Amino acid sequence: MRKLLCILVLLAGALCYYVTRPSTIHEKVGAPAERAVLQTLPRGVPQDSFVRDLPRPLQLAWQGWHIREIARSRIPREDWVSLKDMSPWLPKAQVAVEDKRFYSHHGVDPDGIIRATLVNIQNDEVVEGASTITQQLVKNLLLEADPSLRRKFTEAGLAILVEARCSKQEILEMYLNTTFLGAGATGVKQASQVYFGKKPKDLSLPQSATLAGLPYAPTALNPYNNWQGCKKRRNLVLNRMAEQEMITPEQLEDALDSPLGIGK
Repeated sequence: MRKLLCILVLLAGALCYYVTRPSTIHEKVGAPAERAVLQTLPRGVPQDSFVRDLPRPLQLAWQGWHIREIARSRIPREDWVSLKDMSPWLPKAQVAVEDKRFYSHHGVDPDGIIRATLVNIQNDEVVEGASTITQQLVKNLLLEADPSLRRKFTEAGLAILVEARCSKQEILEMYLNTTFLGAGATGVKQASQVYFGKKPKDLSLPQSATLAGLPYAPTALNPYNNWQGCKKRRNLVLNRMAEQEMITPEQLEDALDSPLGIGK
């Protein structure tokens, strides 16, 4: 059933792509921004000429199928960290703040979309996103910064494809290793060193919550430039963890009282 849903969403994305494509689509496919993804694929991924000749939606589907290799190619080999070598607080904090139904959905979370819409309407601003961690991974690795409906359809279809291809642990590990976290740091190993001078496995609960809050706005929440904003976001992450019973009230209280420990 999940594979069938994946195929249907991909076909919908492809249809949307061709219906809305500009008249200069053949020029755009050959543009440097479009070629960049294929050019950055690792040597271990086959790059036969037939892939380059495929229509763009099928290229993206092929890349989604090889997302493990693409993710590994995006950072230096020595900076890749497995989940078992991270603080156990880090993946918990990331799921709590970004995608609390991560372990129950199949790449797209309809309930999350409805919830985020209502919350944003209530606050009259965008305070909560609707994209799952898998959708964010797809967007970061495979797609361009395009807010169009076409891209959202494609993102959803690829997210379902990735969920059919990879385990939840693999997806979370790829996300934590390839996401930009501000101050020139990509991935949790670089960020742990830049902000705390530690290895990812040695991060405390409040430090893990700090890193988990940064993907929301890594430049604006860079603690070296926005100490107060970063701490506010960290505390939001901690509260989400408490709401989802990942931490006890006592752990929450202690973590909220902890200094940020960086930037000031």
